[in-house]
Amino acid sequence: MAILDPRIDEYLRGLRPERSAVMREMEAVAERDGVPIVHWETGRFLATLVGALGAPRVLEVGTAIGYSTLHMAEALGEGGSIVTLEIDESRAAQARSFLERAGVADRVEIVLGDARETIPTLAGPWDVIFVDAAKEQYREYIALAEPQASERCALVVDNLLMGGEVAAADGAGTRWRPESLAEARALNRELTSGGSWIGSVLPVGDGVGFATRFRRAPA
Repeated sequence: MAILDPRIDEYLRGLRPERSAVMREMEAVAERDGVPIVHWETGRFLATLVGALGAPRVLEVGTAIGYSTLHMAEALGEGGSIVTLEIDESRAAQARSFLERAGVADRVEIVLGDARETIPTLAGPWDVIFVDAAKEQYREYIALAEPQASERCALVVDNLLMGGEVAAADGAGTRWRPESLAEARALNRELTSGGSWIGSVLPVGDGVGFATRFRRAPA
């Protein structure tokens, strides 16, 4: 299932500017090796957000080979930094190599390990939290990171539309695991319900949740 009309998808692809040699290589490696990376539009969204904030402290849950990390690192203002978490040692090594070659490694710290264990050990505050790791654990990652979120923290979560399959009828055949679909649906409801985060789900890439911390005015 596709999120966008194929004509719109083709049109947006045609708008993509030329990427750096390192970014193009990362895209080729991801396609060749089946590495899950964000859509270019999602990477651009992240870069735009980071650029607008100037020099934020970014927590990224799920590095893979560093594709989304590179989008953000290129847009960081002076003094900004990214801490990115990855459980796979070989992918973390790939990411480190790519980021070094792209000239942005000094802005990025890669933390190896299970994010559920590493997030509580990190010192915030976080101005941006980007989540793109094990889908069934999305809300757990957010709950662990939220105590260190800054007052105006922006939350971005990838794959929340899952190729459109979040809208599939119960029992329909899907590529995504039922547990992943259930987690995405639950998080979509939470982000749009005005709880501790106020946000929306955007048809960008594979579906991006975008939210900020919600503060009710005193009575």
